[in-house]
Amino acid sequence: MSTTDIPTQPNSATRTNHPLMLPVVITMDGPSASGKGTLARRLAKELGYTYVDSGAMYRTLAWYCLQKQLPLPVKAAELTPETEKPVISLMRRWKAELKIVEGAIWLQVDGYFPKAEIRSDVVEKAVPIIAQIGKVRDWMVARQRDCVKFGPLVMEGRDIGTEVFPLATLKFFLDANPAARAKRMQGRGNTACTERDKLDMNRRQGALIPALDAIRVDNTGQTVDETFALLMEHVRARMKPGQP
Repeated sequence: MSTTDIPTQPNSATRTNHPLMLPVVITMDGPSASGKGTLARRLAKELGYTYVDSGAMYRTLAWYCLQKQLPLPVKAAELTPETEKPVISLMRRWKAELKIVEGAIWLQVDGYFPKAEIRSDVVEKAVPIIAQIGKVRDWMVARQRDCVKFGPLVMEGRDIGTEVFPLATLKFFLDANPAARAKRMQGRGNTACTERDKLDMNRRQGALIPALDAIRVDNTGQTVDETFALLMEHVRARMKPGQP
């Protein structure tokens, strides 16, 4: 069975009180400061699922390229087959593997996950460049699909419902108006995040767009608790006996 053919299975955390069926993968996409990270982690904890931050995988590769002092283009427009080659070559050689730690799946390099390092400003600037490379996206999508071996997932990102798990049973696309997202991004690289959103919306492969069957949630003016309650309503609506 292909990893994109998502079945359903009982979840041990909810089976006792709710003998119903849940989707194996819940996808949560959206732009920067849409709340997808916070809500995906909370949803995974509530359901007893494993959380996956797909963006952290791209950040890990960007960090590794910087560690190896690869000459990365400053702008995505400067990417060419020649400038992409060093990144692709390094990616094919690095010793990276998926590991589950405290309910979350991370991509570790030589047994180490650079949790703090991948949130640095220099990595923030490099990620949009790395993420535009087609062969990098192919490699990442394959690793992200491999995460199903750990069990039921809540995976957040920008193309999870469209490219990684297009047949997932339950998909969310979170958003908020530009003013609300700009306010949330204050003090955390507003310009870089906005620029990345523009690049990701217009890239040819894995563009930041809602899946046709995604549940679109605009959380402008909502608290985290309010948005979470709305998401849980949709999850419970899918928790019906015998539903495929």
